[in-house]
Amino acid sequence: MAEAIAVISFVSAVISLVDAGSRVLSRLHEFSEASQEIPESFKHLNAQLPIVLDGLRRTEARAKAGHVDKRTQEALVPTIQGCQDRVADLYDILEDVLPSKEDSSFDRAIKAAKSLSKDKKVQKLLKDIDSYLTSLTFHNTSGDAPTGRRDVPVRRINMTPADRDKNFVDRPDIFRALDVTMKEYGRAAVAGIGGVGFRERDPSSNVLWVHAGSVSKLVQSCKDICDKLQLPGCSDPQSDSLRILHAWLSEETNGSWILVIDNADDLNILEKRLPSENGPQTLLQLVPYREHGKVLVTTRDRRVGERLAVRGRTIIIPPMSMREGRTLLVSYLPKERDYEKGGLDELVETLDCLPLAISQAAAYMTENFMDVSDYISLLEEGGDEMEALLNESFSDARRGEAADNSVLKTWKLSFDLITHRFSRAADMLSLMAMFDRQGVSEDLLRKEGELKHVFSKALAMLQNFSLIGRSTDGKNYYMHRLIQIAIRTWLQLKGTLSVWEGEAVLVLSTRFPSGDYETWPACETLMPHVRVVLEYEGLPRDVLLPRAELLHKVAWFDRRQDRWQLAYDRAEEAAALFKLMLGPDARQMLSSKVTLADSLIELEKPREAEQLLADILPAMEQVYGPNHIETLRNKGNQGWARFRYGDFEGADAMLLEVAAAREKTLGFMHPSTLLAFNNLAVNIHSHPLARLETIGSDIEAVALGRKVLAARQQLFGPKHTDVLEIQGNLGDFLADIEEFEEAEMLYSKTISAREELFGPGNPLTLTLMHNLAVCYSDQGKYEEAIKINKAVLSSRIKSLGEDHIDTLLSRSNLSTELVNSGTDWEEVALQARLILNYRDVIEKSQRPSKSSIIPAAKSHLREVHRQHLDAQSAE
Repeated sequence: MAEAIAVISFVSAVISLVDAGSRVLSRLHEFSEASQEIPESFKHLNAQLPIVLDGLRRTEARAKAGHVDKRTQEALVPTIQGCQDRVADLYDILEDVLPSKEDSSFDRAIKAAKSLSKDKKVQKLLKDIDSYLTSLTFHNTSGDAPTGRRDVPVRRINMTPADRDKNFVDRPDIFRALDVTMKEYGRAAVAGIGGVGFRERDPSSNVLWVHAGSVSKLVQSCKDICDKLQLPGCSDPQSDSLRILHAWLSEETNGSWILVIDNADDLNILEKRLPSENGPQTLLQLVPYREHGKVLVTTRDRRVGERLAVRGRTIIIPPMSMREGRTLLVSYLPKERDYEKGGLDELVETLDCLPLAISQAAAYMTENFMDVSDYISLLEEGGDEMEALLNESFSDARRGEAADNSVLKTWKLSFDLITHRFSRAADMLSLMAMFDRQGVSEDLLRKEGELKHVFSKALAMLQNFSLIGRSTDGKNYYMHRLIQIAIRTWLQLKGTLSVWEGEAVLVLSTRFPSGDYETWPACETLMPHVRVVLEYEGLPRDVLLPRAELLHKVAWFDRRQDRWQLAYDRAEEAAALFKLMLGPDARQMLSSKVTLADSLIELEKPREAEQLLADILPAMEQVYGPNHIETLRNKGNQGWARFRYGDFEGADAMLLEVAAAREKTLGFMHPSTLLAFNNLAVNIHSHPLARLETIGSDIEAVALGRKVLAARQQLFGPKHTDVLEIQGNLGDFLADIEEFEEAEMLYSKTISAREELFGPGNPLTLTLMHNLAVCYSDQGKYEEAIKINKAVLSSRIKSLGEDHIDTLLSRSNLSTELVNSGTDWEEVALQARLILNYRDVIEKSQRPSKSSIIPAAKSHLREVHRQHLDAQSAE
């Protein structure tokens, strides 16, 4: 009988407390609806009190069922009464500050202000209530146990969606950073693109897992946790699993736990309201800060990690190192095979050290009995082959059939999310994928007139999703090779790939500089992107004109860089496109034709160049006028073409006309005028009698050369290409009048500067080296001459091949120096015979100097024979 009375007394106390709490909750709801300014403590009370009341009702039910023993009831009655006193105080505060419907606006404002002043007192009451309820919470969550059971064993569970991967490669630096952050804050976030690979180590705590990809998945995950823990009430379909889980996580007696919030990729998930009437309203409210609990967030978007875990401490998961990637690859491949380290490293590097791609490659090779080298070959084919490989899904028994391990499909989740959240970021990503994947500057990505904060926000989103990275110097951005392929595949599926290819052409056509010397560094920076976009075919018609403009500027840059074949090819296409889009007499088309002729001259086709220039001269005179700089450029190039095929008198007449016209129109110091006088000086040097009456002898070429050199140095400085051009020419002039010391100095100085600008093996630099060798030979310095000629020959064989006219000229020069030195007649014979093997190449060449090659080779062979006979006679 006494025990029954004790139960009634305990139950009555609980019922009384529930009633008091319900009254407070009701008034609090009225307050929330009536006031816009709600103190934080009242918000907390509004979220926590429903959880408390639910727990008390379960305690009441368990007591009535006989599941709370007498001694526990007697111990808890004072706790319940103390808690009820604090709840009553809360009710009085609400009565004091809650506006009534009859209150005026002024009275409502006064009560709102008064509610703010009560904030600290409410916090104190809540703290007291929390301490009273701590001893009750264990009974709310530990399950129905028989009367008298005091200690409920803690059940350890692990709810990660896949078993531990036996092939998992430990990454100590990442885990070290994770351990430090967890120890210091109790929370940590890891971020990276899909497929970078991460797995939490098995802890001794309960490992709980929620999928935060959407609200529905989050709610289902919470229900699954409640079911797994067998929490009271979770079997009821109408139960609030969010509220039940929050209460369980808050109670220390339930033991330590780690909650993994997985796939929290959408920033909106933090703001979306959860379907809980009296429980946590947002994801942030769901997870309490408790010493016995830890939270691990995995996300593609770094910003989500910053908000859910610790700001500034999100751990970015980079791709693996080469060693880690190789270890992962080998762990998946059949053990009975032998693999070369070089092949494994090549594959890992091709796959950008991304674990998902490596695992997929290993699965494909294993299932199809394929060697590493064969898989690499498929990847190198690019296009459809690579896309098919990356789109291939592979089974993983740990995850089940529903898990999609395709690289492309994994990353498409990020693409779709970015498109939905911020279309400007998706556009930026699409454009960036059209360029070379490295060295993409902000200037290429930012729209003209775009607000800085809009641009920065888009750029930050792509970095937060780890889809792009920033270079170590902080100036440019890059993306992984496979991500670029995935983006292009995604755009192709949407039918917008050609649109973005065209946009990339348009951007580069406006960003690429003129190609003149001063712009070379900027041009070199953009050339990797130019080479990529110029490969695009099937572009929309409205992009053809920008493509032509880009080709025209790049052709001029190639011409200034002595890349004559490239300049020719690009100028030819540019001219054709300009003609198609603008007509046959468009200025852009005529200018491209002149560049085309420039290239033909240097490609040993001076007569074709002269004819081309003559054909377009009437149109240029009509469009520009007879004395316009472009028209005079045409005539100057015609004169230079005549010089190159040996018509020195014809060249002199035209070059002098152009030089005089430019000096009159532009002045002597204009770069175009100086170019005309440079060409005139070269022609005079090559054929001194052509203008003997006006200019004089070769000495006059030297004087003119010095004048042009001084003017160009004044305009451009010492290392400009125009300065180096006349400087090298002046070396030729001086050598011919036997001013060898100054000639050597100018040659050496020019060669050194050109190698610094262009690197070794530049065609014009090799010509200067040959001229220096001749200068040495004329002084009897044959060893120096032979050494230089061998270097020139080696470079020309490597870059031009054995059968190029320049290579054959180098052989002839080397053979001549060997004859002069008289030291190696066997080498002379070898070089002469090699030259004669290419008679047809020499005879077809339009180079004036070709005429001496075959006679010299025959002469050298005769000299070898004579030396052989002399040697026999001496014996």
